[in-house]
Amino acid sequence: MLPGLGAQTAFRVVQRQGEALQDRFEARKDNQAAMARFREIAANTTDVESLLRDRRALQTVLEAFQLEGEIDKRGIIRKVLTEPPGEQTSLANRMVDQRWRQLAQAFATSQPLAISAAEVELITTATLSGFAMNRMAGLTAEQVGALTTTQVASLASTQVAAISVAGIGGLETRDVAALSVTQVAALTVPQLAALGTAQIRALETQDIAALATSQIRALDSTQLAALTTQQIQAMSTEQLSVLNRFQSAGLSEAQRAALSPGQRGALGAFAAEPLRESERAAAAPRPFADAALVERIVEGTMINRFEKAMGEANPGLREALYFRRMIGSVTKIEGLMADRALVSVVRGALGLPESFAALDFEQQRDMLTRRVNLETFKDSREVDKMIGRYLALAAPQASASSPVTALFGGSGPSLNALIGSTLSLRA
Repeated sequence: MLPGLGAQTAFRVVQRQGEALQDRFEARKDNQAAMARFREIAANTTDVESLLRDRRALQTVLEAFQLEGEIDKRGIIRKVLTEPPGEQTSLANRMVDQRWRQLAQAFATSQPLAISAAEVELITTATLSGFAMNRMAGLTAEQVGALTTTQVASLASTQVAAISVAGIGGLETRDVAALSVTQVAALTVPQLAALGTAQIRALETQDIAALATSQIRALDSTQLAALTTQQIQAMSTEQLSVLNRFQSAGLSEAQRAALSPGQRGALGAFAAEPLRESERAAAAPRPFADAALVERIVEGTMINRFEKAMGEANPGLREALYFRRMIGSVTKIEGLMADRALVSVVRGALGLPESFAALDFEQQRDMLTRRVNLETFKDSREVDKMIGRYLALAAPQASASSPVTALFGGSGPSLNALIGSTLSLRA
């Protein structure tokens, strides 16, 4: 993009028209089609292994974190996506490049919320509705128990499904009663199995009627025996037909008497086996269960592709735009050094030679500490000054390899030197 302008001029154009240029780039049909495909694939990706097998989807994910060049390191990617990033021994935390930690944190299945139970009650419903799935999964049983009925009722069904089994088991009966039909229908098999008899009885009849057969099978005989006659009557013949013999045997005479003839006839018709322990175990969460993560990846990928396209026409511009976008989040020199793209801009702007990279870590750190004040990058004008110096020093210089430039005062011999200053050109 912006070919022929030169990196410095192109950067000034981006400063003025960056949003419009990026909007046009994202609106291109090829980009729209690529992101539509990714959203479709993400919705159907059930586990990390499925993602690793789809190279195009994996490429999109890695592009969002500027890691597309690492796509063939499947073993590393697998560990980064599956290990808890909060553990100091995790691979992402042991790697120098902070982009791997950003990737791990984005896909983390749980993100602890470091506030007290009393503080949980003060969270507004608007703020709570914005919690990502990993933040919901990170709530302790005590924190979930501290949620008010209004807060619980405000949760999206996907947020309810992300709450830990212990958290669901610790809900007050009034909170369970406040759950909507869609929230109850979103409960996982392990979550339903964790409900106590009082919680089960607190479910509305329409909630019971909306349960999937897999959820019905998750209820044990004690939970079924706790159902009211109204709840039993709300069950469909399909739901009743999947009850195994142990579940059916647990129904009381009063409950059986409340069933219609058709319901009694369907009771245990399929003679299903008890739910296997493996079915009760918590299934690994879907990598893209959080719609916000999908959109974050789409946004990050489009930004990365835009910056890459700008750099293809103007060498150095991609790094400059990345620096402008990311440097504000760096608070330590070690963080700057951990990002190769950022440190390359600083090295270029300071005129440090290529051999700088060969120095010991401590030597590089000490040199950068003396010459770089990260606090100044809180000022966008200082950021642009650094980028200006980088682009000025990175710009290719005119050389004698260009015959036109050489003739008119380049680094090679001038026109006068070639023809002689005293030579007359008149006929």
